[in-house]
Amino acid sequence: MNGLSEEVLADPVGLVVRLVGNVERHLEADRIREIVCTVMRERAGRRRLAQALHEDPSLLRTGRPPAPFCVARLLMALHEAGAQDIALPRCGECGRARPYVGSRSGGRRGCSPCFDKAADCAGCHQQRRVVSRDRHGNPRCAKCPDTDGDPFATLAGLITTVDPTLDAGAVQAALDRATVRKAGQRRLAWAITAQPDLLTGAGYDAPTPAVLRFIDALVQAGATRVVNPACYRCHEVKSLSKVLDGKRVCRNCFARNAAVPCTRCGSVREPAARDAEGRPLCPNCLVSDPVNLEECRDCGRRQKVAARLPDGPRCANCRPRTAAQCGICGRTGVCEISRVTGEPWCNRCQLRWAPCSGCGAVDHVRSGTWDAPLCAKCTNPDPDYWGRCPVCRPPGSSAPVPASDARSTGKYATSWPATRARSGRTSSLSTRHCPEPNAPQAPCSGYRARRSAACSGR
Repeated sequence: MNGLSEEVLADPVGLVVRLVGNVERHLEADRIREIVCTVMRERAGRRRLAQALHEDPSLLRTGRPPAPFCVARLLMALHEAGAQDIALPRCGECGRARPYVGSRSGGRRGCSPCFDKAADCAGCHQQRRVVSRDRHGNPRCAKCPDTDGDPFATLAGLITTVDPTLDAGAVQAALDRATVRKAGQRRLAWAITAQPDLLTGAGYDAPTPAVLRFIDALVQAGATRVVNPACYRCHEVKSLSKVLDGKRVCRNCFARNAAVPCTRCGSVREPAARDAEGRPLCPNCLVSDPVNLEECRDCGRRQKVAARLPDGPRCANCRPRTAAQCGICGRTGVCEISRVTGEPWCNRCQLRWAPCSGCGAVDHVRSGTWDAPLCAKCTNPDPDYWGRCPVCRPPGSSAPVPASDARSTGKYATSWPATRARSGRTSSLSTRHCPEPNAPQAPCSGYRARRSAACSGR
């Protein structure tokens, strides 16, 4: 996958620990493993680091570029932990060993003296070190700060005029919450004074995320006329964490715009990664890829990673769970926190199917109580909230529908059996949406078919 070696794919952290241990004699293997896992927290990053050191182990002794910046980060972290045999990373501009180097666009890395180049100051017009920039983006030296008015006083006056319920103290507190550095606060004040309608609904045009944080802080402080902006695409008030066509949009709209058919399963989703040929892979196919399965620290099986603990990954069956009172059935036992309701729910309720007390359809229980369960659509009617399997999951449902347990809802109604057999037991089902209970059913090509094939191959 993507030209990586088998050893890198199988155990990237172990490979890095072994290569570092061959050079560094003053750090224990457990300490090196902890540093590697701290520096690179994601699997893709760990593989990039392992591949770089696998191709050129001499980077640990020389620290010379060209090399991925993750190697420089590892060298800096090892030296902070007390390493003595590992080389310091070298500046890509001057070539000197430095305890800290930064990165720039284009893969460049270097030290502060090399990156902080002198420029023509907009005040004195001399070649000097840049310490700040004015409201027009021009460089300023230490002797020529931008003194064209007080941006903070102007901002406070503007906001108190727009919303008289706020005072200068509330504005300054919101400014401190939005950004800590004075330079960032000045840029924020300049942006809002140049475009005051950012405060009253046009926040999707915000030049920096700090403007959105500032608006949210004002709203939390009790503002009545300053409002959080809505997404430019869906027009819903959400967190605007992405930029699309120069406008700030929510995560869902960005994902819809980036959605393409997965090269393996065909589902139209935002790609989570791409294969060696550059073809898109959806998140489910990415985590289900055999090269991405990892050995669970408890059961020892190679499974999809459900949780990562300091001592290693855990599968879905071995992931840590806590004892709590289930928010649906009320029993106290091992539970997980539902991402839908934010309340604990036990394993029994996670697997339960029942007639919904809201719409009457027999579906997977997602909320409510034991006597009055609610399905996915009645819990959250937004169809975009729930994931959907392109093979065997009907719209609005949150779980695969096995062939023997198929049920109908609304206009997607099909023929369902009035009874089901599970482990030799027969239980009655609602026939509200079952006009032909004895009609034959086509075999499911999705969940049950794949599960049967996997079980027969064991």
